[in-house]
Amino acid sequence: MKKAKVLSVGRYMPERIVTSAEVEEMAHFSKFGVKSGLCKMLTGCETRHYAAKGEYCSDIAAKAGLDAMKKAGVEPSEIDALLFCSVTHDFVEPATANVVADKLDIRNAFVFDIKNACNAFLSGVDVADSLIKTGKAETVLVVSGEVFSQWIKYDYDNKEELVTLAPVTLSLGDGGGAFLLRASDEQDRGINQTYFKTYSDSWNHNVTWGGGVIYPRDPDKMYVPGTTKGIVDKQKEIYQTIYPKIKDIFGMTFADADCIIPTQVAKWLINSMAGTFAQESGFDASEFLKKVVSVVDKYGNVGASNVPIAAYEAIQNGMVKEGSKTFCISVGVGISEGIMSVTF
Repeated sequence: MKKAKVLSVGRYMPERIVTSAEVEEMAHFSKFGVKSGLCKMLTGCETRHYAAKGEYCSDIAAKAGLDAMKKAGVEPSEIDALLFCSVTHDFVEPATANVVADKLDIRNAFVFDIKNACNAFLSGVDVADSLIKTGKAETVLVVSGEVFSQWIKYDYDNKEELVTLAPVTLSLGDGGGAFLLRASDEQDRGINQTYFKTYSDSWNHNVTWGGGVIYPRDPDKMYVPGTTKGIVDKQKEIYQTIYPKIKDIFGMTFADADCIIPTQVAKWLINSMAGTFAQESGFDASEFLKKVVSVVDKYGNVGASNVPIAAYEAIQNGMVKEGSKTFCISVGVGISEGIMSVTF
């Protein structure tokens, strides 16, 4: 059977860099007597990128996709399928993937969107893997383009709401990533195994209610609320319960991996995850952390783009090389988890 090989990883970050001090000023922290530095302290985010006026999800995804295509030397005519996998999107319909394909001059592919909160990108790569393995596509471009800066609330009514919700939403950033996958006979490289699970009884956490038929015309519902405690608690529980299953599912453990690329919600959460896995593996936590990619300090939480952005960074700094055994881990509102074993 053919394997889905990752030919290249692309990325695009908007030019504008915004510090945590700046976003706290935009949210009027001083008005409520809240000292600057809360966002960085609670999330580890120091800077994030914001899209320019008129720069949309499709633009960011297309630029990340083009970066991946150029790196692999793949022409638009070679793309059989394009999947747009993001939390944010240009509009309700048609699928933003159509716009991305048009901007990339991709004319021979079938395209569609995948919605699964922050887990959308890994879900898209899993679908691409299936398309390739079943022979329905040979070359698949999976892209993400997030513009969270348009869904951030800056005007809070009281200090309690500001302190509780703002640090989470203010750490959100904009950016895009892409994986270009192609059918390959190389059995020692590509997508090895995937594991996805959904905890649908926990869907009602951090719901962005706007844009649907429940609140069709309420602009206040378009903001990401920042009510993440339930998700964080569940995420920690997931990490503790999944480890014993890893060996059976993947034939290797996190300790055997060369690199681990988790979703980038908060620095302390990444450290907590690493600590849990290190303890289960019998490793020193500080040593285990050396194989974990953390870029939340530079880019914040970029939703579904977190994994490809972090993967790109890992390749750039040498953490991921040809042949590196890598785990990609993602958790999204819903609540869903995704774990993917990839050999680059």
